[in-house]
This record gives sequence, structure tokens and C-alpha cells, in this order.
Amino acid sequence: MARRALWLAVWCASIPTAGCAPKAEPPAHVARTTITFVGWGMPEERAIMRSALAAFERIHPEIHVEYTQVPGVGHDYLNKLRLMIVAKRAPDVFYVPDGAFGEMVRQGALRDIDGLVQESRTLDLADIWPTALDRYRWNGRVLHEGSLYALPKDIGPTVLYYNKDVLRRRGVPAPDPEVPMTWDQAIAAFRALTYREGYVRHWGITGYPYEAAVWSAGGEIVDAERRRWLMDSDVSMDAVQWCADLALRHHVTPNLARSGGAGQSELFEAGLVAMHIDGRWMVPRYRRMRFDWDVAPVPVPEPGMTSVSWSGSVGLAVSAASRRIAEAFTLIEYLAGPEGQGELARSGLQVPNQRSVAATAAFLQPGQRPAHAEVFLRAAETSRPSPETELPNAFWHEVFASFIPEVWRGERPARELLPALAPVVEQTMRENNPGPEAAR
Repeated sequence: MARRALWLAVWCASIPTAGCAPKAEPPAHVARTTITFVGWGMPEERAIMRSALAAFERIHPEIHVEYTQVPGVGHDYLNKLRLMIVAKRAPDVFYVPDGAFGEMVRQGALRDIDGLVQESRTLDLADIWPTALDRYRWNGRVLHEGSLYALPKDIGPTVLYYNKDVLRRRGVPAPDPEVPMTWDQAIAAFRALTYREGYVRHWGITGYPYEAAVWSAGGEIVDAERRRWLMDSDVSMDAVQWCADLALRHHVTPNLARSGGAGQSELFEAGLVAMHIDGRWMVPRYRRMRFDWDVAPVPVPEPGMTSVSWSGSVGLAVSAASRRIAEAFTLIEYLAGPEGQGELARSGLQVPNQRSVAATAAFLQPGQRPAHAEVFLRAAETSRPSPETELPNAFWHEVFASFIPEVWRGERPARELLPALAPVVEQTMRENNPGPEAAR
């Protein structure tokens, strides 16, 4: 144990120096406090965040931020952050994924910042998208209620990206930026966009998120009490099968679950897939692509239905172990406030967490791709956080994720797998979320 603890301490001690912005000397008369800040992201995001932090330090020369970016997203970042917390080397400020917020807040890793938020003169909570703000609340029993333990850095509704050049060549009309295509219309477009060019196969779409299919069809994934898993309903099962049939029946999308091929975004960037559902965070990267592109609403089952897409979000949290609480909160107050949101939005990276900033040229950016940036704002109004955010322990969702590839590969239809899986998922919901938080 002593050897492991020593290894953890040495490993974590190396983290703050990797990828940090170079230190700038403060004016001789300014006493400077250093705080540590750890996040993740693609290479494009590192330069964007460094620029925002430089702006912060110009306003607050008394605070220096040592910023570390862990490449990529997901489990790599979370595992490193968990190690830092266990080794008592947690950064003062860090990204907390909305899907991991329940785990971290229940374990006491995050500081309750509700009082500081209420005292802030720069934060207007009424201006922040409720679906972004509420996913970082916790009342000691239930998520989405009670005190704030993080502030949203952004809101990330997903929309339909499309390659305008390919659509023109294939004679497919561009999707309406206001009225979503129906599923029948979408499949017709996907078929027209699926073709062979020599030995190279081109596809209509990379895939369709099951959450958007279920929600847009009027289904639910868990019930309002967060005790039952509802994916065995007729609406949900049919929606999941529709997603699978894009590959299995219509052959308009590559079956990534079967082939283990390249990632979806890479296929879109390579011009091998004409349409792709993703978030605003891809814009800085996509602006380097050589073809013309734009965005539209995610397709819906029937005319007149509302497009309800999945939205991601990153929380800015203060470590419960931080000894520099005032400085740490000053940083997240800036990044989540109007000035910081303007800085980050101008980069094209994100949809601002505040409606007022999102309605300005800082986000809409006329003259730059995408031409219809307002599509993101309409999606933000109706988008929903991942099902992982519903309960403090999301192991139940991991169970589902481990079995659902059987449907994607065509090994079992949704109407066979999901009813058989329901009792297993509900058992993990109860066992891993005991007590009042499972039964509001």
C-alpha cells in the first residue's frame, strides 16, 4: 500500500506541469496566488482555453492559473481525476462531466458553491439554460435539485451536420434549418447519399443516437420517480430498432458495432459520410475541412413532432479539498459568466450557457460556418441531458450499454433484448442507488 501511495503521489505531482500555460510574471507590486485547473479536450480546445485564461489573468493579475489538459474525453480523464482525488492531489478547479457528477458529489469530492453563486454580482442564473444548470444540483438525496456544486461551462445540444458539397452532387435538397426532416424523408435522403465510388463506399449518415430516437418518438428511458427503466415500452423498442435498421435494413450507415472501424466524426471529416449528428464542440475542427457544410435539426418520426436531442455539458467545479476557495470560485465565476462565455463562444467551441450571450454575434458569427448557427439554440431549448445524469450511480446505464450492441449487430431484435434486459437494469438501479435517492 505504501508503494502504491508513493506511486500515486509521484504520478499526480507530475500532472500540473504537463501542458500548462507558461507562467507570466505579475507586476512587482501584485501578490499572486496560483491555482490549478484540469480539464480535457481536443487539441483545438487547449489553445482556446489558454486564450480565455490569459484574458482572465489580465482582469485578475493576482491569480495565476496552472492549466492542464488531459487529451481526449471520457474514461481516461475520469480515471486520472479519480487518482488525483484519492492521492489528495486534486486540482483546485476541474471539469466534472455531467454523467459523472452524481458519483463525485455523493463521494464528497465537490464543494457546495451555492452560497457563493447567490452572492455573485456577475452571474444571472435566470439567464442560464435550466437544463444546463440543473444537472449540477444535489440536495443530498436527489440529483437536479438543491444546491449547486458546479457551474455549466456550456450546453451541448446535438444537431445534424451535413456535407453541402455531397448533397449538391447527389441532387439532394439541403435540410430545412427550422423544420426537421421526418424519418421517412431522412431515410430517402440517406439512400440517395449512399453509393460506391470505385472501391470506396460512401454512406448517408454515421448513425442516430438512440436517446434522440426514443425522446423524439415520445418515449422515456426512466420514469419520473427514477425507479423504473422504460426501454421495454413499445415506443422505445421501436425507436431503438429504427436506429439499428439504418445499418441492418436500409444499409445507409456503416455498422460500427460490427466492424469496429473508424470513429463517426472521422468518417464525416473524410467525406465518406454525408451526414453526422454531433455537438457544437466540433465546429473549430470542422472549420478546417475543405468541403462546405452546415447544420439542421435532428430528424423526427412524424411531421409536427419536436426534435429532442441529447445534450452534453461540462461542469466547472471547485474541489472540496481546495484551500484556495475564493480564487477558485473567481475562476469559475469568470469562465461561466458573461465575459468568459463570450471568450469561449467566439472560438466557435461551444453554445454559451447563457441565452443572452448565445443571441449575440459572439456565438452566431455571421459569415462563418455553420451558416445556420441558430439551429443549436433551438436544439438547446428542447434537448435533454444524458440518462446517465438521472441517478447518482450510473452503473445501470453501463449495463445497458454493454448489451445493446447485440441489437446494433443484428444478433437480437430490440423487442427481444430490451424486455429481457429490463429486470437486470432495474436491479442495478436499486442496488447501486439505495435509499431515498432511488425513491424520491
